Amino acid sequence: MGPGATRATASAAVEAVLSSIQLATAESDARLHIAHFGTFERKQRAARQGYDINTGYMRDIPARSELTFKAANGLPRS
Repeated sequence: MGPGATRATASAAVEAVLSSIQLATAESDARLHIAHFGTFERKQRAARQGYDINTGYMRDIPARSELTFKAANGLPRS
C-alpha cells in the first residue's frame, strides 16, 4: 500500500488478512503466531446459562468457538 491507496483497497487488504487468519485457525485448537505482533487462537466456550436483557429471563447459550488475540510483549496496549 502506497501513498495513493484508497480506502477501498485498504479495506480489501484488511478483509483479506482477517479471512486468512480465520482460515488458519479454523480447527478447534489451532494457533497462529505473527512475530512481534501477537497470537490468534481459537478457544472453545462451553454451553451455559445467560441473562437475556431483552426479556429479563435466563436462556441457554449454546457451546461455540471464538477467536482470541493476545498481543506480543512489544506491542503497545491501549
